[in-house]
Amino acid sequence: MMNSPALKKTILLGAICIITFLCFRYTVNNQFTNWDDDFYVTNDPYIKAFTPHNLKVIFTEDITKNNYHPLCMLSLAINYHFSQMDPHAYYLTNILIHVANVMLVFFLMMALCALLQMDEKGKLFVASFAALFFGIHPMHVESVAWIAERKDVLYAFFYILGLLCYLKYLATNKMSWYWLTFIVFIASCLSKPMAVVFPMSLLCIDILAKRQLSKKLVTEKILFFLFSLICGGMAFYTQNKTGAIASFGILTIYERIMYAGYSFIMYVSKLFNPTYLSTFYPYPYRFVTGYLPGIYYAAPFLALTIAGLPVWITYQYKREYFRPVAFGMGFFVANVIFILQFISVGAAIMADRYSYVAYIGLLFLLGYFINELIRNFPKLKIAVFAVLICVAGWFSYMCYERTFAWHDSESLLSDAIEKYPVKKDPDMPHDSKNSGVALLSYKWRGNLYFSRGELNKALSDYNVMVMLRSADAKTFDKIGNIYFMRKQYDSAIIAYTQSLEVQNNVMKTYADRSMAYMTVGDTVNAFKDFIIAYQMDPQSLDAFSESVFNAVQKQQYDLAINEYNMLLKVISSNPFYYFYRGVAKFGKGETEAAIIDWEIAVKYNSKDVQQSASYNLAVAYEAKGDYKKAVDYILMAKRTGYAVTDEYMATLQKKLAESKK
Repeated sequence: MMNSPALKKTILLGAICIITFLCFRYTVNNQFTNWDDDFYVTNDPYIKAFTPHNLKVIFTEDITKNNYHPLCMLSLAINYHFSQMDPHAYYLTNILIHVANVMLVFFLMMALCALLQMDEKGKLFVASFAALFFGIHPMHVESVAWIAERKDVLYAFFYILGLLCYLKYLATNKMSWYWLTFIVFIASCLSKPMAVVFPMSLLCIDILAKRQLSKKLVTEKILFFLFSLICGGMAFYTQNKTGAIASFGILTIYERIMYAGYSFIMYVSKLFNPTYLSTFYPYPYRFVTGYLPGIYYAAPFLALTIAGLPVWITYQYKREYFRPVAFGMGFFVANVIFILQFISVGAAIMADRYSYVAYIGLLFLLGYFINELIRNFPKLKIAVFAVLICVAGWFSYMCYERTFAWHDSESLLSDAIEKYPVKKDPDMPHDSKNSGVALLSYKWRGNLYFSRGELNKALSDYNVMVMLRSADAKTFDKIGNIYFMRKQYDSAIIAYTQSLEVQNNVMKTYADRSMAYMTVGDTVNAFKDFIIAYQMDPQSLDAFSESVFNAVQKQQYDLAINEYNMLLKVISSNPFYYFYRGVAKFGKGETEAAIIDWEIAVKYNSKDVQQSASYNLAVAYEAKGDYKKAVDYILMAKRTGYAVTDEYMATLQKKLAESKK
């Protein structure tokens, strides 16, 4: 029968897990987004079948084009196997992994407190406090409520499990636990490269466990650090290859230090005050003088004070608290050190998801000192618990509300834009919170509106990018497409030209501009752009042919004729080009010109063309009164398989007979 302490522990942990699940329950109603979910699920062919080839690609290639995390992709493939494109199961899996992580955090805290020889009440309080706030913290919504961040909750699962295995190794000194720690560490790295800091977390545990610096302590970490270097190098190479890492010349050394310090402060401050959360945190605008808001200049010194002062004070004056402080702060620093934008990755200065594992250190520290407060001042116990219950309720509510921001693409992108909108005067920030613009959110939301055919909304978002001189080649190309669809062809040409000024090796943009030139009658420039597009990729001919065919279908005959003229200059032996140019000419009433094209087309060895061209020739010659040729061509049409009616055949033959009288 379960004893009382074990029962209490089970009840507390069960309650924490239920509360966590309830905070995230709305997430199962969310949809796939256009923010990386397309790379991970909706447009990823490799997760959609468990074939040897797909599994090989998942484990040997960077299929998302931003990082190598095969276990994450494998988990998504398992989701797809059971639920295909139903997003509910993907989100439910994220929530369940998060709940599992809450349980692991609970057991991790119990084990860490055991190293400090705390009593059972103290261990249970710290474990419950850390697990609860880890589970319900609003900063963790991004990791759970975003399908593409499956990698975050999954790497954390193996990461925390690895820490527990290491603690077991320290307790038993059995090498089997050491090797299990290493295996789980590898699994964490294969889920997300952020796990490369795992060896630093082990060193933090060594400090808490009061391990002396020794040859054994160093040598047992060598394997971990070597694997970290390999994974870290791969991650840097992948991010750099995809252009996610900014050139070192863009920011000065001190700017990098300022931004890193600011990020550090924000991660710490949002642990206590998780308000004004955003799916995107932009870099700040400068004042017209060129200076940044004052907080950025003070940030490095504040960050050093926050990280170093507690460690120094406890080492100098309160040595009994040094180990928990060194562990808690060291664990936090170790797990944020590489995402503080010393090396600028992406366009955001920070992200909620990066706090997921890092907050474990600070939550341990808070839980430990709150427990110390209660232990040393028992009369404050009721007041402390009352405050904690209120804070937990507040955090739970904010966590639940935050999940709504991730409902779909529009909601999450609009959330960032609402927090960081474009300013009428970009040289002056709105206030101390809002000194940047969520540029990428404008771009992605514009792409969303464009895909849905909401062209006015898309153009409005794209124009923000243009106004702030942040539009890339694809954005300008989409602006050109919008103007083209609006039949504002001169504006379309300008936008396509701007796109090519940014990136002049894009076949699609040359093809698009060629179409625009042709539409306004500039056949010379249209042909130049068409040739460039064709030289870049001969397959562009197929897309261009489809576009011209659509022009015929829309009865845009002049445009179609000019475009077929251009196509025939490149490939003069394509019978379809002659046939459809003839259709366009016939549609304009130019029967003689149409007949010439169809008679050329009918001579080619193409059954489809011969059928249609011979029938059209029969109709055209009938209209001219040349019934002899009309009958000849209708017979050809019938021989080649065209469904000629007996009535029409009889009518032509009758007209031919009458013409001979």
